[in-house]
Amino acid sequence: MSILEKLKEFGKIKQQDNIIKIFTRPEKVRDVVKCVRELGYDTILTISVIDLPEKRRFVIRYVFSRRGIDNKGRRVIVYVKVNRDRPEIPTISDIYMFADYLERECFEMYGIRFIGNDKCRGTFFLDKSLEGVFPHRKA
Repeated sequence: MSILEKLKEFGKIKQQDNIIKIFTRPEKVRDVVKCVRELGYDTILTISVIDLPEKRRFVIRYVFSRRGIDNKGRRVIVYVKVNRDRPEIPTISDIYMFADYLERECFEMYGIRFIGNDKCRGTFFLDKSLEGVFPHRKA
């Protein structure tokens, strides 16, 4: 079974050159990420946030890669939409350790709560006086 066939059950798939994009829902993100890991994508490069205030949502973007010479720039990118009024999504920090740091940054800059990551509270990067202020959110 190809990687595309395995990932198809989690949502819409697009492939461009060496990049596979998966568009899924918050309740499926952990299953998608576990599958990506099982398929050999052992490195999470980033978690980033796209703020769409006019649509009242955030899009969370996870980027994964594989180590090794045969990698050839292959990436898997997972996109998940969350409601801007109540931005919550399950953590993946128990699947990829580095995700803990990335989730904490997304929490602090955008106010996205990663359910299951108890370290997403207070301030990590910012001055304590800025607690509860999310500087990267658009007006």
